[in-house]
Amino acid sequence: MPTTPTCILAYTAEDDRYHFLRLAAEDAARDANARLILYDIDAAQLLAAPTPTEWSGEGTAEAYPDLLDPPALEAAGRHAIAAQVSHARGEGIQAWGWLPSQKGAAGLAEYAGHHGVDLIMLPAAMADPGLMDRLRGATLEKAIEETHRPVAVVDEDGTVHYPWSGPSAS
Repeated sequence: MPTTPTCILAYTAEDDRYHFLRLAAEDAARDANARLILYDIDAAQLLAAPTPTEWSGEGTAEAYPDLLDPPALEAAGRHAIAAQVSHARGEGIQAWGWLPSQKGAAGLAEYAGHHGVDLIMLPAAMADPGLMDRLRGATLEKAIEETHRPVAVVDEDGTVHYPWSGPSAS
């Protein structure tokens, strides 16, 4: 790892298809004593927000902050993500979940900036995205370009690569 992170943002999914990435992120967070935010890539839907919005009724949007603990994730109907956050917490990691309302690098960059994320961990499959992911900007190249933060790419076997370690890298 190029530097010791203090806050790691890592992809995860309801079906835990990125379990290899989640476990690598847990290891990195534990080793660095860093906060871990699990980014539920399945939360963002085309026509619906994953949590209440300002149009849902007075006070409902405030009930769901953008750092969610297991009870808040359960209340949002994200049991699998709540279980993943609970697992990380059981390993002694300060872990949270995030339910993004949009997919793509721009939303990822905005969230990372707002929460002081200094390492983003993504699946290697993002290096070879499908058409829909390219159209949404959900690619490794876009994530690196938009976030201006160190990015770690995790292979399915759990191997972690650091293709870009920040603005000072050459």
